[in-house]
Amino acid sequence: MLDNQNKTIRLIIGGYEINTWDNASIDSVIDTPSEAWSFSLFSLEDLVLPDTVKSGAKVQAFYGDELILTTIADAVEEGCDRSGYALKISGRDLVGQLIDCSVPISNGRQISLEELVNKFVLSGNLGSLFKNFKIQNNSWLKNKASIEPGESLWDAIVKAAQVTGQHVWLEPDATLMIGDPFLNAYQVETALQLIKYSNSNNVLDAKYTEDISNVFSEIKILSQDGKGQHILASTKADTPYQHKRLKIIAMGDVETKAEADAAIKKIAKDNNLQAYAMTATVQGWSIDNKAWSTGWHLHFETNRLNRATAKWAVMGRTLNLSRSNGKQTVLKLNRQGDWAQPLLYKDPQAKKPKKIDAKKGAKK
Repeated sequence: MLDNQNKTIRLIIGGYEINTWDNASIDSVIDTPSEAWSFSLFSLEDLVLPDTVKSGAKVQAFYGDELILTTIADAVEEGCDRSGYALKISGRDLVGQLIDCSVPISNGRQISLEELVNKFVLSGNLGSLFKNFKIQNNSWLKNKASIEPGESLWDAIVKAAQVTGQHVWLEPDATLMIGDPFLNAYQVETALQLIKYSNSNNVLDAKYTEDISNVFSEIKILSQDGKGQHILASTKADTPYQHKRLKIIAMGDVETKAEADAAIKKIAKDNNLQAYAMTATVQGWSIDNKAWSTGWHLHFETNRLNRATAKWAVMGRTLNLSRSNGKQTVLKLNRQGDWAQPLLYKDPQAKKPKKIDAKKGAKK
């Protein structure tokens, strides 16, 4: 069964707490940065807000005593008419600030992930917003990436993380995480069920989607190494198709057999990640006494959707509150094991100019 869902939804903005919300929505998706959130209410009596409740103020949202969001408010809207007073506070998660702001360094500077986050986030203009950063695998931290003028902090961090082959995401306490979001996935103890003629169902609705337009029975990667020799990596897989589907991909930045093998594995997993998906709506905001979060694993059981009974990974979740439906959570699910870490990023190498034979006037 789902947990007791009578916990209070608390929003603290500029040090002022409001807990009488009529509507709320908090998005979180692993592969989508800068997710939106909003809280709104209607009151017969006017609310007198302190001056600290304003756009740009620090925001923390709690479900009971559990922190579920740390960010700042982009917009504060107040309205009134003869019937009452309305308030709406909205914004994006803190990644929005990293997307908006640029790295203050010169053209082409080489910088490591750790130096970038320490110097330009934690010790920079946004240092008061972000709590910390954690890197799961620091064996690649000496690798550096080139940062261009005007490049956003977020793009620079993602690029520097890709040099280490890792993903970047944000935790509710404003900690930047670099690594694999499913490495130590929490396994939901309570199975989700949508079974006909059962009294133990805890799923309100579900939709299973299978789109195999980008799934292939054989994929090959064609590229060149430093000596100009062709490298060919291939992989085969079973598909629902009755015929064979071949895909050949030319990748000019792949220079070794190991890189080609890694690329082809990533492509196949990304295709599967897009091909098999499910959304499910559950009552409440928590399960196993925890607020729903991305990066979890769960088991879904049904006798109504033919291929949906499986082990799923929580790629995204939206916490919703409305007057009509109360608290509900919409889960965006993908198959366990289909997530793949980013390929190791390499800065583009400038091509050496070809020498000209003065006698023949021909390029060598």
